[in-house]
Amino acid sequence: MWRNTPTTSAKHDGRFARVALARAAASFADYYRTFLTLVLRCLGPRWAYALMAGLARRYYDTADAVRSSGEARCRAFLKDWRSEAEIKEISRQAFVHRIWNLTDLMLAPRFLRAETYDRYGGRIPEPYRRLLLEAQQHGQPVILVTTYYGPYDLLPLFVGHNGVRANAVYRPHPNRRFDRYRQSVRTLAGCEMLTHSGAAMGISEALANGRTVAILIDPTEVHKGTPISFLGVPSRVPRTVGLLAERYGAVVAVAAVRRLSESFQFRLVVSDYFGPNDWREQRDVTDYITRRYCGAIERLILEVPELFLWLRNASAAARRADHPRGERESGAERIVNGAGLVFAKQKE
Repeated sequence: MWRNTPTTSAKHDGRFARVALARAAASFADYYRTFLTLVLRCLGPRWAYALMAGLARRYYDTADAVRSSGEARCRAFLKDWRSEAEIKEISRQAFVHRIWNLTDLMLAPRFLRAETYDRYGGRIPEPYRRLLLEAQQHGQPVILVTTYYGPYDLLPLFVGHNGVRANAVYRPHPNRRFDRYRQSVRTLAGCEMLTHSGAAMGISEALANGRTVAILIDPTEVHKGTPISFLGVPSRVPRTVGLLAERYGAVVAVAAVRRLSESFQFRLVVSDYFGPNDWREQRDVTDYITRRYCGAIERLILEVPELFLWLRNASAAARRADHPRGERESGAERIVNGAGLVFAKQKE
């Protein structure tokens, strides 16, 4: 018969204490986020950006591990494109933009509404807005490819305000309260979110019904798929977008939100827009689509590299810094749908 020995009891007590501590920390973080949100909304965009930028720069300049990891990751991909001094500044600014991404989430519900989004630069540029709306009207499926660039959390919001009905695939955040908060912002304009666990079926259904599906791809992280050279570094990207576009005859649009200033101003950038007529004569359609959208993402990053989210996990970046050009361990997970397609989605 099993007995509750002192050793067993101590283990259970320790586990309970760790769980309780984690929950307490999450609750504190939620209360702090709520308080910070109120403060930033009262300050307004300009002062909110200034406050958060100051805190971010002070932390970055004193956190040696974070700074060295960020610089190493930037150096791995940008050393053929930028000088060492530029790389260090790009890494520092990228960390500030990362903090501004959170700031944007807090400010968006107050400032980004159907009647005001255009004032902040949220309109999709022509002719792409017209093309997306025409595709929607005629039941033409569209795959909207984006990456960890700029305030990517706001892309579903802007797309919805432009009248485009879209489904966006995302990976839930470990903190459920924060995840609900983030999704509440992303869906303010009617965008429907698909969790990664049900993405395969949801993507196929949406494309079959002529809808727009937004998929986030990070060519610097995925370690399975089509081999490519991204920013001069050997990498691999999933074939999913190419397979889906070929199967459903979908248009592929590569887009992102670019932050223009320190006062909550943006610009939607469409780096490429192509469809079945462009790959009709290609021998390997999936390979063509994959390389073309990766090239469009590459152009986005090179234009304003500090907007790319180079450093998402300091410890993981530090490990990658030791072998920047080798096969990278990533957080990528595979989801195989009934049609046998593989969708690799990075942790958000």
